[in-house]
Amino acid sequence: MTRRGDDYALCLLWLLLLVVACEAQDLEQKPRIINGSIARADETKHLVSIRLKRHDNNFGSGHICGGALIAPNKVLTAAHCLYNNQRKRYRQPSEFVVVLGTLNRFERHNGTIVSPVSSMAYMHTFSPDSMRDDVGILFLRTGLPDGGGHLSVAPIQLAGQVTPPGRVCQVAGWGRTERSSLSNILLTANVSTIRHQTCRMIYKTGLLPGMMCAGRLQGGTDSCQGDSGGPLVHEGRVVGVVSWGYGCAEPGLPGVYVDVQYYRQWIEERSSSASSYLRRMPSALVIAMIMMCRCL
Repeated sequence: MTRRGDDYALCLLWLLLLVVACEAQDLEQKPRIINGSIARADETKHLVSIRLKRHDNNFGSGHICGGALIAPNKVLTAAHCLYNNQRKRYRQPSEFVVVLGTLNRFERHNGTIVSPVSSMAYMHTFSPDSMRDDVGILFLRTGLPDGGGHLSVAPIQLAGQVTPPGRVCQVAGWGRTERSSLSNILLTANVSTIRHQTCRMIYKTGLLPGMMCAGRLQGGTDSCQGDSGGPLVHEGRVVGVVSWGYGCAEPGLPGVYVDVQYYRQWIEERSSSASSYLRRMPSALVIAMIMMCRCL
């Protein structure tokens, strides 16, 4: 082949690589639990599906975020799950419905609890531009029955101490799969907590107090958009809440979670009688939130 032919072949090769890279990048930006497996009911009794009531006429289609039941009528989630991007305002409690006790988001059986939201709590210092204090609570109007056990639903405890690096944790959600559609079945993935110093080197000033990293530095397994608000669990306790990240499951870019231990006192002190609503934020801050958060 002539030199001109060599150059032509080389250009074609670079063009092919560019197309493949663009397709891969597009796939990575789509929301999903990366390399997940089907959840076990006995390990995820605390998992809830947070839905928009007006979109859930077809049971299961209104899912927007995950959460963890931490008391009979109290759900821990992410603050950014509560924002309505189209109307540039935070949602009212009446716009939500929470579903407990089902792995398949489209199935409703005898063990399923469907509850309206009576009120919600948040931190006034929550910032959509930096994702600072991205922690929220929903209070259920219909929680667990008083004084009785439940076969498919049970609260989970909060972490009582700082989780050391290198601990294997479980993250779960109904986010989009590699096929680019929301998963019907709850999926779980195992990720590891990462040293704060390492996470700080990666995200620099973007990593604020109250944030922690978990994932795999080599990439391949991660939470992603659509899994927001879901719990990060270690040894049967919630250690984190899915918050934000750059890309999904990419090498060197672990997911960033709310550090539950950091906010434990605030979470435990919140009650339905002391709940409050989120303030309206400038649209520029909202745009920054949507770019980073792991919501739908």
